[in-house]
Amino acid sequence: MKFMVTFGIKPETKTRDAAIERFKKTGGMPPKGAKFVNRWTAADFSGGFVVMESDDSKAITEFSLMWTDLIDIRVVPVVDDAELNDVLGRKYKQ
Repeated sequence: MKFMVTFGIKPETKTRDAAIERFKKTGGMPPKGAKFVNRWTAADFSGGFVVMESDDSKAITEFSLMWTDLIDIRVVPVVDDAELNDVLGRKYKQ
């Protein structure tokens, strides 16, 4: 299953700098059980999103807990277009 993790970086300088330091140390990688796909960060550094894959929701929860003391996180399960077309093909047969 794919997850889109959106994040908002708190603008308070001390918190922002702590998040940057943690990212530099860890690379922002998820724990075992979750696969990193890609990450995009807003040019103004206000936030961004990460796409991960996992069959273990606990790994996604663990990733969130690694960061929620410094940044706001929201996790949404997502499907790509191929998966969506499969669902739509079954639901809306022509």
